[in-house]
Amino acid sequence: MTRAAHLVAIVTAALGWLACSGWGPRADAVSETERSDYAQALTRLAEDPAEGERALAAFVLRWPRSPLSGDASIRLAELALERGDRDAALRHYEYVIRTLPHGNRIDSARLGAAAIVFERGNDAAALAALDRVQLRRLSEAEREQASRMFAATARDPVAKLRWLAALRAGERDDALQRRIDAQIDALLAPLDRAELERVAAQLEPEIPAARARLFAAERSLEVGDLDAARKQLESASRLRLETAYASRLDAAAQRLRELESDGSRAAYFPSFADVAGAGLPSTSGARGAIGVVLPLTGDFAPFGEDALRGILLAAGTFDAQRPVEQRPRLRIEIRDSAGSPALAAAGVRELAEQGVAAIIGPLLWKECEAAAAIAEMQRVPLFALTARPEVAASRSYVFRVRTMPSDEVQSLADYATRSLAAKRFGILYPRDAYGVGVSGLFWDAIEARGGQVVALAAYDPQSVDFADSIRRLVGYELLTREEQALVAEREKRIQNARRLPSDAAARVREAARNMLGPEGQPLPPIVDFDALFIPESHEKVALIAPQLAFHEATGATLL
Repeated sequence: MTRAAHLVAIVTAALGWLACSGWGPRADAVSETERSDYAQALTRLAEDPAEGERALAAFVLRWPRSPLSGDASIRLAELALERGDRDAALRHYEYVIRTLPHGNRIDSARLGAAAIVFERGNDAAALAALDRVQLRRLSEAEREQASRMFAATARDPVAKLRWLAALRAGERDDALQRRIDAQIDALLAPLDRAELERVAAQLEPEIPAARARLFAAERSLEVGDLDAARKQLESASRLRLETAYASRLDAAAQRLRELESDGSRAAYFPSFADVAGAGLPSTSGARGAIGVVLPLTGDFAPFGEDALRGILLAAGTFDAQRPVEQRPRLRIEIRDSAGSPALAAAGVRELAEQGVAAIIGPLLWKECEAAAAIAEMQRVPLFALTARPEVAASRSYVFRVRTMPSDEVQSLADYATRSLAAKRFGILYPRDAYGVGVSGLFWDAIEARGGQVVALAAYDPQSVDFADSIRRLVGYELLTREEQALVAEREKRIQNARRLPSDAAARVREAARNMLGPEGQPLPPIVDFDALFIPESHEKVALIAPQLAFHEATGATLL
């Protein structure tokens, strides 16, 4: 028997077993010829991927209604994704949805299609596809993918938390669990006490109900409401709480005991409102030693050097204008982490043994995690320059002083809706993980404040030409043929106006720009938003802004 014939025999037997066992298509729904053809296509795929892909496509054409065509189409979609052809993958998924709506792969197809449209920024279409997916019919890996997408597309915070909790329950990797915990913390952090109690009541007894109770207790301690703190801590102690938060629960209980015995709030840190109301503390005449651990060599040296310059400026190192007696008398002890967690931990240990009052840094997450473990052990305050909340989550001596994207988005949404009084918003974002994530956060924040997102467009993160995205943003994408003809005529008139004297050209251009559609509606560009959010670096925005002006997408404040 040849190797190919041997493979065909094995695959055919496996397909027959699956059919009889109930895991695959029913035996009476798939003929022996279909099974044989499909087995041969899979064998070719194993030996020659290109030839196998053609064989799978031929199988679907020959047996379009066969249950095995669902399996073949899903495999074709996976092959298309492997080579980066998402349009082809989407066509294969849509074929299964359209042609085999009752087949055994319909849920996998809906999930695959949802993943592609979600990646392209169409949350509504992704959620519509996901809503029809039966999770019990998916593989474990597919259920995890679906849970991630449900969590990402859910508008209701409780629903988002519930999906994140389900995702966490099925995750075995400690690092991924910590990442999910950070997402849960980010959702819980902006909630007030009443909202945290509502969330906990709806999620109990599952994770993260105990964490919501713990956060509510901490909020109560901050404002001195000891009765409420006691009730929340008692509830939290009866629920499942992740190990990383157990020490935090103990610390909150200890604070409560201290406050109850002292009869005042003196035993607890002042709230942010207290500090802000009292004004910034004076550092005149401050003296002592502060440690600094930063990557000053290696790939991240430019960022470390920027941070060090900021620290030296804040310490008054270059402040010759102030009287000597008013300058802080600080000694800055600097250690180079070189981007290495081991060197960062060693630097913190050395500085702690020298008796510095506190340590600032490092920058990178793995550096910060290693440094935080030593700082907690040495009982020296560490101000980590990271946005990762888990670095400080269960540690008493570690603080996070860098904002998270969610913090920045909330501040920007407040500024836009309150200071600018903007009501309608556009979003122009890069089609990558950061752009999609931050745009979703901004959309949620705007809607929570009564605003409305009325225009949305994405672009390739590597692109320097944003014309197509900008034109989609201002309404060129959905034009009828009549409207397209009018837009072309308008552009032709504007072009021809260049040959006229300046006064006449200005009149022609103004008349062209005031042209209306067949039913009297405005023609693009339609800038019906007060502000445009662009989650990008200033270098990229410097490229985008003139292109917005060129395509007349002007009049909105850029955020």
